[in-house]
Amino acid sequence: MDSTAHHWLNPKRFYVWLRAVVRILFCSFNNLYCIPVHFCWLLILQPLKWLSPSTYWRIEGVMFRWLLSMVALWSYSNGYHVVERGDDVWDLKDQRTLVLFNHQSTSDVPLIMAAFNSRIQLFNNIMWIMDHIFKYTNFGLVSWAHGDFFIQGGKEHRDSSLVKLEKHLRNFYIPRKRKWLVLFPEGGFLKNRKPSSQRYALKNNLPVLENVSLPRVGALKVILDSVAADKRDEKTDTIKHLLDVTIAYPGGDPLDLPTIFGGWRPPCDTIFHYRRFNIEEVPKEEEALTEWLYTRYVEKEKILQEYYDTGVFPEAPTPHAPGYPVEKVPRLNGVQVVHDPLEFVLRHCFYLASTYIWVNIIAWIFSWIFSQLW
Repeated sequence: MDSTAHHWLNPKRFYVWLRAVVRILFCSFNNLYCIPVHFCWLLILQPLKWLSPSTYWRIEGVMFRWLLSMVALWSYSNGYHVVERGDDVWDLKDQRTLVLFNHQSTSDVPLIMAAFNSRIQLFNNIMWIMDHIFKYTNFGLVSWAHGDFFIQGGKEHRDSSLVKLEKHLRNFYIPRKRKWLVLFPEGGFLKNRKPSSQRYALKNNLPVLENVSLPRVGALKVILDSVAADKRDEKTDTIKHLLDVTIAYPGGDPLDLPTIFGGWRPPCDTIFHYRRFNIEEVPKEEEALTEWLYTRYVEKEKILQEYYDTGVFPEAPTPHAPGYPVEKVPRLNGVQVVHDPLEFVLRHCFYLASTYIWVNIIAWIFSWIFSQLW
C-alpha cells in the first residue's frame, strides 16, 4: 500500500475531513434556509415599515441578530472562541459609539459577530461600514436591507464614497437610532493592503508596519464631522465614545472563512483587545487626526509583535490624551465570550419551522396560479 493511501486511511485524518465535509454542507444548508426566510418575513412586515417605522426597525433589528447568530454558531461550535482583554466597554452598549477594528482576514467579521451577538440589545443596534464587494454576497444582501453602508475603494471612488457615507449617516444611522458604528480604517485585509502600505510608509518617512497596515482617515473624518458629539452640546444623541479594538490571532496566523466552515484547524482563542476613548480626546483637524490614528496603529503593531513573539498578550492600557482625567474603567483580563446553546437551538427551530411554512405557502400560490391558467 502506497503512502498516499495510508495517509487517507488514517482514522484521525479521515475523521477530520469527514467532519469538515459535514460542516461545510451544514453551513451551506444553513444559508439556504435562513436567508430566504428572513426576507419572506421582512416582506410581510413592509406595511409596518410605512405605518410605524420605529417598530419595523426594532423588529428587523431583532431578526437581524437572530440571523447573524447563525454565523456566530459556525465559529463557536468549532471551538474558535473570542477572548476579551483591555478596557471593559460593555456599559457603552446602549450609547452611540464608533468602533475601529484592524482587519486581517475573512474570519474577522464572523468573530466580531460572535463577540457582539452575545450581548442582548447590542447587535441589532449596530451599523457596519464595509467594503462594497461584501454587498454581492448572501449576507451582503441582508446587510443592505439592514441599512449598513458599503464603501467603494480606489482613488476614483474615494471622494464620492465619502459624500455618500455622510448622507447615509444622516439618513439612516441617526433616524434608525443605531448605537455602535463599526469601521475598518485599513480599508481591506492585511495581506492585500500591506505591500502598498509599506511602500507609502517608505515614501513618506512613516513607520513600516508588519502586523497592521497604515489606516485611512477619510471615513473617520466624515464620521467625526457629521455625527460625533460637540463639546458645546452634550445632550445631543451623537457619537460620544470611540473604541479601538485590536484583533490578535494566535501566532499571527489568522483564521479564514473556509476554516470556520470546515473546522480543520484545532480550536483556538482569538483575542479582542479593547481601548475606549471619549470622543473629545480624538482630534477633528485632519492632520492631527491622521497623526492620532497612526499612533494607535503603531501601538497595535507593538502589541501584536510582542504577542506573536512571546505567546503572552501584553498589558496594554489605554493611552489617554495628556492631562485628560483617566476614568476608572474596569479591565477585562482574558474573559471568554460565551453563548447560550439553547438560543442556537431555538433559533434553528424558528428558521426550520418558518422554512416549512413558507415552502407550503409558495407551493400553494403556484398551485393556485397553475389551476387558474389551466
